Amino acid sequence: MENTTQTSAPKVAWSQNLSPNVKRTFVSLGALIVLFAFFGISEPGKFLSETNVINLLHSVVTYAIIGFGMTFVLVAGGTDLSAGAAMALSGLISIYLLSLGVPLIIAVLLSILFGVAMGIINGFSVMVLGVLPFVATLGTQWVFRGLTNIITDGRPIFSSMLEPEVELNFYQIGGGRLFTLFNRDTSMSYNDIENGFVRFFARLPNSVIIAIVYGAIMFFILAKTPIGRKIYACGSNVESARLSGINIVKTRIFAYVMCSVSATIAGIITTSRVSSAQTQAGMGIELEGIAASVLGGVAMSGGEGGIVNTVIGAFIIGILRNGLNLMGLNSYWQMVVLGVVIVLAIAAEAYRNRKFT
Repeated sequence: MENTTQTSAPKVAWSQNLSPNVKRTFVSLGALIVLFAFFGISEPGKFLSETNVINLLHSVVTYAIIGFGMTFVLVAGGTDLSAGAAMALSGLISIYLLSLGVPLIIAVLLSILFGVAMGIINGFSVMVLGVLPFVATLGTQWVFRGLTNIITDGRPIFSSMLEPEVELNFYQIGGGRLFTLFNRDTSMSYNDIENGFVRFFARLPNSVIIAIVYGAIMFFILAKTPIGRKIYACGSNVESARLSGINIVKTRIFAYVMCSVSATIAGIITTSRVSSAQTQAGMGIELEGIAASVLGGVAMSGGEGGIVNTVIGAFIIGILRNGLNLMGLNSYWQMVVLGVVIVLAIAAEAYRNRKFT
C-alpha cells in the first residue's frame, strides 16, 4: 500500500516573506512611534499641544522636501552635497526676479528652471566628466555658495524691498497659513473658530500643504513611472541596468535634477518664510536631507527605499529636535544626539549588508 501521508511544508515566519526595504520601513516607523510616545509622555502638556504640533509640521517641511530630492539621488546610487547651497542661491534668485517686476508665478517657475540647470551641472560632472559624486557636488556646493555671496556681497536681501502687495503674496508661500490665504478679514482670529479640527487646519502652514502635494508627485514619479524603475535599476546594479538597455547617464542626471529642484523649492519656501535671502541659508541642510532618507530606510548603497521612507525619517529628525528643545537641551547637545543617531542608523545598514552578502 502506498503511503499517502504528505509531509507538511515547514512554516515560514511572515517576516521572512517581507523584502529588506519593507523591513527597514517597519523598523523606522517603529522608531518614530517610540519617539513620539516618549516625548508625548515626558512632555504631554507641551509636545501634544496644538501649537507645538503645528510648529513640528512646519519644521519637518524643509527636511522632507530636501530629503525627497536626495532620495532620488541615493536610490540611483549617488549623493549630492550641493543641495544646501542650491537652496540658498535659488531663494536669492526668486527675490531678485521679484524685485525686477517679474510676476510671482513666473519668478517661481524661473527659479525652478534654474534649479534644473544646477541639477544638470551636477549630473554632467558626475556622469560625463566622471568625477566622483562626493567630489563633484562638493565642488558645485562651493560654486553655488560663492555665487550667492558674490551677488549679495555677503549680505542678506530682505523682501521689504519689494512692493507691499508682492511682498505679502510672496510671504504666503512659506509663511502664510490656510486661514489667512482664504480669509483676509484681519478682525477675525483662529480663536474665533470653535471647531478644534477646523481650527487646526486653518492654522496649518501653506508650506505643509506644498510639501504634501510635492511629496505625492515625487512618490508617483519614483514608484509608478518608467523613469522611477530605471532609477531603482541603476542603483541596484548599474551594469545590469546598462545591459538591459537603460541609458545610465540620462537616468542619473534626471535624479540629480530632481534633487536640485527639491532644493530650489525648499529655498523659495524658506526665503518666503523668513522674508529674506540669507547667504548662509541651507548650510548643512543637505546632510540632514541625507539623514532623513537614511533614518527612514533608504539604502545609501542605492536601489532601495522611497519617498515614504524619507517622510518617516524627516519626522524622526523633526520630533527629535522638537522634543529635545522642549526638554531644554541646548542646540550643541542636540547636534551630538542627532549625530549619534545617524551614525547608528548607517552602522545598522552596513551590518545588514554584511549579513546578507
